[in-house]
Amino acid sequence: MAAVALTAVPGRAAAQAPAAAGSGGRRQQQSIQVTPDNVRFSNYLHDLTAASRSTVIGTIGGGVANHLLGRPSPWNDGAEGLAKEIASREAQVAVTLSVRHGLAAVMHRSTGYHPCDCHGFGPRVGHALLETFTDRRDDGSRAFSVPRFAGAYAGSFARMAWEPGHSAGSVAMGTTVSLGVSALFNVAKELTGVGR
Repeated sequence: MAAVALTAVPGRAAAQAPAAAGSGGRRQQQSIQVTPDNVRFSNYLHDLTAASRSTVIGTIGGGVANHLLGRPSPWNDGAEGLAKEIASREAQVAVTLSVRHGLAAVMHRSTGYHPCDCHGFGPRVGHALLETFTDRRDDGSRAFSVPRFAGAYAGSFARMAWEPGHSAGSVAMGTTVSLGVSALFNVAKELTGVGR
């Protein structure tokens, strides 16, 4: 699905035709103009690799913490179980980002966080929340972030297919809570200036 969506908005390359040989016999070199559509796939790959690194770090830390605290795992408690948990979370991230970026490409929406030029606590918090729940369209206007929400729920529900022991209700609740946590991270990012 993601591959189809990402290729549905192909990059536009504009090449200049070579000029006819003039009196000097020189030809103009071809140039390719990269448009924002070409950048979408690069952004997708960047988000996928950045999310994978943080997911692996978080999963290993979470797996070790669960093991030390004696919490049950859906798989066995050894190294094989930890490897399966990491793979499960990685696959969830891949589905989440693929759906989000694919829909954003089809709907002509942004996927990046745009820091605020505003000053003061209230305006920055408001902007961080706005960035969490909306996307920018090509014309700069905002709309509810269908790609972000669809991606988050698609990734969580896809994980149910290969990870035992989850109900649809608990997955939906967990995804909703994680979206709220991402809003808090955006507020922290905005207030601290990280990523500017």
